[in-house]
Amino acid sequence: VHPVSQTSFVGYDDLLVPTRVVKYRKVKAKNKEQYQLVLEKTPFYAESGGQVGDTGRLVFGTESLQVTDTKKENGEIIHFTQGLPKDITMEVTAKFDVERRLHTAYNHTATHLLHAALKQVLGAHVNQKGSLVSPDLLRFDVSHFAKITDDELHEVETIVNNKIRENIQVEIVELPKEEALKKGAMALFGEKYGDRVRVVTA
Repeated sequence: VHPVSQTSFVGYDDLLVPTRVVKYRKVKAKNKEQYQLVLEKTPFYAESGGQVGDTGRLVFGTESLQVTDTKKENGEIIHFTQGLPKDITMEVTAKFDVERRLHTAYNHTATHLLHAALKQVLGAHVNQKGSLVSPDLLRFDVSHFAKITDDELHEVETIVNNKIRENIQVEIVELPKEEALKKGAMALFGEKYGDRVRVVTA
C-alpha cells in the first residue's frame, strides 16, 4: 500500500504536465539560498516512505530551472530549485528525470520483495523498521531477535532473485484504505495513509 497524495500528483500516469506555480518562497539553510515552488499539479514524486524525491526540470518558455529535490510539507508537494523564472505567472512544463525514477522504482520494488523473503526465511515477526530507496541503492532495516546468518542471507537473496526473474505482471489499483486492508494489503510502519490508497500487487 502506498499513500495517495493530498495534492494533485499525476506522476504515476504522466511524465510531464503543463501546470502553474501557485506559491513559492525563498529559503536559506546552511548559508545557501534555495527556492521552494508549489504547482497546481505535478508529476514529481515527493520523498516518502524512504523513497527519495524526484529531480528534473521546470520549463517556463525558453527558461529552464533544475529541480534538485521534491518533498512533502503540510500535504503539499514542494519542488526545490536554485532560482526563479523571470515570469513566475506563466505556464510551466514540469518534467521529472524518467531514468532516475525508473531506477528508484526498481529498488522500491526490491524492498517489497526483500521484506517478503525475510518473512519467509526468518518468520512472520520480521518487520520493516526503516528504509532508503534511491536510484543507486536501497537500505532495508528490519527487526529480528538474532544475527542473520550467511546461509539465511543466501536463501533470502535466492528467493528475491528468483522472483525478479519471474518478471511477474504488476497490478495497481486505488482503493478505500479499509477495503485494501481487508483484501490483505500490508500497511508499513509509520506510514501516513489517507482515505484512499494505491495498492500494488505482484
